[in-house]
Amino acid sequence: MDLSQKLEGISAVKWALLDRFGSQIILLANTIILARLLSPRDFGLISILYIFMNISSAFVDSGMGGGLIRKQSLSDIDCSTFFLFNVGVALIFYVGLYMLAPVVAQFYQEPLIVILLRLLSITIVINSFALIQKVLLIKNLKFKYVTRSSLFASFFSTAVAIFCAWKGLGIWSLIILQLCQSMVNVCLLWLYCNWMPRFQFSKSSFLEMYAFGAGLFFTSIVNLVFANIYQPIIGKFFSVSSSGYFYQAKRLYEVPVLSISSVVDSVTYPILVKYQSDIKELAGNYQKLIKLLVFVVIPLTVSISLLSRSIVLILLGQKWLFSAQLLRILSFSGIFLILETINGSILKVQGRTKLIFKLELFKKLIIIVNIVIFCQFGLTALVYGVVINSVISFMINQLFNNLSLGNYKNLLIFLINGGVMAVAMFIIMRLIDNSYAALLISTVVGFSVYFLLGYLLKLQEQRWLYLIVSKKLRPVA
Repeated sequence: MDLSQKLEGISAVKWALLDRFGSQIILLANTIILARLLSPRDFGLISILYIFMNISSAFVDSGMGGGLIRKQSLSDIDCSTFFLFNVGVALIFYVGLYMLAPVVAQFYQEPLIVILLRLLSITIVINSFALIQKVLLIKNLKFKYVTRSSLFASFFSTAVAIFCAWKGLGIWSLIILQLCQSMVNVCLLWLYCNWMPRFQFSKSSFLEMYAFGAGLFFTSIVNLVFANIYQPIIGKFFSVSSSGYFYQAKRLYEVPVLSISSVVDSVTYPILVKYQSDIKELAGNYQKLIKLLVFVVIPLTVSISLLSRSIVLILLGQKWLFSAQLLRILSFSGIFLILETINGSILKVQGRTKLIFKLELFKKLIIIVNIVIFCQFGLTALVYGVVINSVISFMINQLFNNLSLGNYKNLLIFLINGGVMAVAMFIIMRLIDNSYAALLISTVVGFSVYFLLGYLLKLQEQRWLYLIVSKKLRPVA
């Protein structure tokens, strides 16, 4: 890898990290404010509907976006075909969800769901108009434009939603947030991407892209169903309020963990795909990414687990305290979820999309078994099942990607450093009663201990992390 490629990769990582963390932090700020104004039941109602939104969006893309990124020579008619397919499928699903809304409302015995689902479904159509623009920017590693669009859309929609909540619109602020964010983001992606549709559809181009994307599409559908299955199940078999508690715990957990996972998936794939014909280089870069990710995620997991109560009390308030217990448990699944994601990227690079689908089916079968077993023992037990599923999923992906994790000694050192960090944070928390002070001081002390140990041990991963975030390395255009 020459210097220009290294800088290009670092730039992509920096902008993608900024996109994910920036957007999540902005939306989290909105959630914090709205959590003070809304009840767990309100958030539960919204969270139940996300499974319909995410599954519909997956059908709109159908896995062909990955095929466009992987294709070496991309023609204009390929892009136009993808665009027309996206919009057409989005319109079909909007009509379907509009008609299905009364059935969903009847299932949960919540009449308000009818109008909520019909309004949220509009975002599916809006987002479909800019999927190709986003794909083209990602293919060329122009993540800074994707980031600018996403961050501005998040900031603007958050400001609008906060204003609406201040005016007493309540749960409708969440709907307005989604609609506004989609519209602004689509407009900006059109502005940054110099491409216009020609309204030409090529059957051969569609079949070529679909041949690659079919496995990813079905895998994506399976993943989305099971990633969102807990909230509808909790809402039905426990209570809508319980779904709200789980939603908030998941939301707080997603800011650091799933943001990193999303970056790993979006950045590593277009970078590693360049080495698809060089197994040695692919394995070397894979092992470096694994070690870097484990090094970064361990202190995040330790912090979230130990500080979950303080985090929820400070950010959401006393009425959301049960979410802290769920957050503490969820935090341990983060590292395995991220490692599973990069393993999935490796399988995509190797073109083994059919295997990915088969593995996902097997892993989801295990999830069903776990849900049936743990659901009988209450909501807390069900969340423990989420952690167990993440461990099993990682182990399955690792078994089939044909690449070694590398030197296990480094991974063990990271775990030991994390353990020392946890002890230091626990001592500080026992000595300080004030939640705000305990959160601040224990976080500073914990991360200082972790990175000091990394410095003393001269860990190369800490040096890599510094290179990524260092201001001395300017992002390339």
